[in-house]
Amino acid sequence: MAINKLTITLFLLISLAVFHCLAFRVEVQEFEPPQQEGQEGHGGGSGEGWDEEATKNPYHFGRWSFKNFFQSQEGFVKMLPKFTKRSSTLFRGIENYRFLFQEMQPNTFLVPHHLDADYVFLVVQGKGVIGFVTDTENESFQITKGDVVRVPSSVTHFFANTNGTVPLRLAKIAVPANVPGHFQVFFPAHSGFHQSYFTGFSKDVLTASFNIPEELLGRLIRGPQQQVGQGIIRRVSPEQIKELTEHATSPSNKHKDKKEKHKDKDRSTFGSPFNLLAQDAIYSNNFGRYHEAHPKRFSQLQDLDIAVSWVNMTQGSLFLPQYNSETTFVTFVENGCARYEMASPYTFQGEQQQPWFGPGQEEEVEEEMSGQVHKIVSRVCKGEVFILPAGHPFAILSQDENFVAVGFGIHASNSTRTFLAGQDNMLSNINTVATRLSFGLGSKMAEKLFTSQNYSHFAPTTPRHQFPEKPKPYFQSIFNLAGF
Repeated sequence: MAINKLTITLFLLISLAVFHCLAFRVEVQEFEPPQQEGQEGHGGGSGEGWDEEATKNPYHFGRWSFKNFFQSQEGFVKMLPKFTKRSSTLFRGIENYRFLFQEMQPNTFLVPHHLDADYVFLVVQGKGVIGFVTDTENESFQITKGDVVRVPSSVTHFFANTNGTVPLRLAKIAVPANVPGHFQVFFPAHSGFHQSYFTGFSKDVLTASFNIPEELLGRLIRGPQQQVGQGIIRRVSPEQIKELTEHATSPSNKHKDKKEKHKDKDRSTFGSPFNLLAQDAIYSNNFGRYHEAHPKRFSQLQDLDIAVSWVNMTQGSLFLPQYNSETTFVTFVENGCARYEMASPYTFQGEQQQPWFGPGQEEEVEEEMSGQVHKIVSRVCKGEVFILPAGHPFAILSQDENFVAVGFGIHASNSTRTFLAGQDNMLSNINTVATRLSFGLGSKMAEKLFTSQNYSHFAPTTPRHQFPEKPKPYFQSIFNLAGF
């Protein structure tokens, strides 16, 4: 009896092995697309295989790329150079936009100022107050993590970090109003190396304008003697913090008197902050969450045509391949590290001095359609910036810890996002015949190619998450069938 069971078992094992070998050979033959004449088997160009391209990544800006606008023990304001300084061709569409990052230590105050630029900022850490001042209004708002605020060009404003232990960190995107890609900051009061804009007027004009004696003009232009040498970010006392926050309005719980006061006024000068993280996530599952404020929904963003986003990914998760039709995202990493991969048909020759063109002359760049795809791969970590151009397929893979990034989408109003993998991917809607003809697949493989992913938008990278129930090994099933 034992010999018969062993014979049956061996026969089943041999039969199963032969069957799998034949099936595997057929499936491989179905999957392999026909090669064109003269084509190499591994593909051509820099898209070959899975190796990273050994060139500089023009879309990745490390911490060293930032230039200090201001820095002291109380905080700093840093800014990336014009994107077109990296490449006048690749970033021509966003040449008038500048990215900044601001950090203020606990219990500090950034003095009143204005810019000849509109800008939008997102609070990535901490809490504080922003105050707006015009000739008819004076209003302050409490700001906290996730808040988005629009600051119109030439509106005077100030900041205060009201937290006693945590720095206030802001990511900003600016749109200059006068010179494309350039803006200036104007201070009414003298601060360290930053002169008061009243320095630009004569004594006669200032005396007549303010109707004050000439000896008081020094105080107006140079500031109080005790503040000489202080920077634009200053330490303040708890009492001063309390006074600054006393009349600040919380965006989520406005006082009735404030509503009544401004009920009949045009609030287009500056809008109330809104919290991005309080909005429902557009995409969400166990592996990630994606929030986005679109200009069609939020009036503060409409005329700038800018979207603001926040993505939070768990360790080892994947933001599935996708692209944006018209929006280019400037993305800042707030926490963790990730590998991002992007397909680009454009070449990059490295940083070069751009030629000057005289009046009426324009730089003509003609791109040949070579058919090659360059694989852009970078590891991006906290404090760094990477660009996701419109139309470029990309994916983001979180690595050692949870990954958090915030983004500013430029030209966002009419843009759509298209996923290339996952349950809701665009390619799964292609006709089966068209898929088979395009990718050179058999009918069964064509059906499986774009419909096998179990998740949408965010997915795990480990098989145990993709297939939680591990199937029993074949040999175990065979032995059970044979009675062992």
